[in-house]
Amino acid sequence: MQLAIDKTNSLFWEAANLVCNWEIQKASGAEHGNALGSSEISSEVTSVIETKTYAQLKYMQQQIEIKMKSGERKIVEFWDWESVLNYVMIYKAKRYLQENYSSRAIEPRETQMKVSEISRINSHKNEKELISEHGLRKPKYIFRVHTGFKWNKYNRNHYDNEHPPPKIVKGYSFVIYYPDFVGRTPQYSIENDSGSTESCLIRFHAGPPYEDVVFRIVNKEWDLSWKSGFRCMFVGGILRLNFFFKQFSYRR
Repeated sequence: MQLAIDKTNSLFWEAANLVCNWEIQKASGAEHGNALGSSEISSEVTSVIETKTYAQLKYMQQQIEIKMKSGERKIVEFWDWESVLNYVMIYKAKRYLQENYSSRAIEPRETQMKVSEISRINSHKNEKELISEHGLRKPKYIFRVHTGFKWNKYNRNHYDNEHPPPKIVKGYSFVIYYPDFVGRTPQYSIENDSGSTESCLIRFHAGPPYEDVVFRIVNKEWDLSWKSGFRCMFVGGILRLNFFFKQFSYRR
């Protein structure tokens, strides 16, 4: 039902549906649906695909489908493509959910916040929903600054753990709640900050019934790599944006 309604997040619902059906089949004794011929073969195939990323599994699925269409039905003597394809699709779905929707994927471990802390910040910053003269209301949000030390060559030569360098802003996390939002996915944009080159503004826009929310952030280049912690997703009426700035080596 959600897959039919929530087209924006169709990849999520498709993956969740596949994984749930797989777990139900396992619980009922039907191991992996169309299982491979033996437990030895199953373990060997699993050992290969369970270490792959979502992108690698997606590519593997495409290659298997091409071979199936070409009439090549076997990997070795006794492995048929259809059974292996089922395994790949299941693990691809699991990896998609892990990489995009698990709690660790949303924020790096060092920046995760305890539930109690999130609740405290949320209640402190958003005690009331503000209703504007246009009938729009300000969405609730959590805004966190990631700070830390930059141990580049210069700082290593001039500071140590007992006398660390000044903390710098390494990135930001935004969690913005749009529980009544129906329509396209909320967007964010970067704007100039009244001529300042040190800072800029990030604006979150969803449209009625919500006002835009604007934050002042450090004006640095973002690292858009998922490995570096970049996340941007809108699921269940919640927009999450997490990013860190690019780190450049010190040069004389």
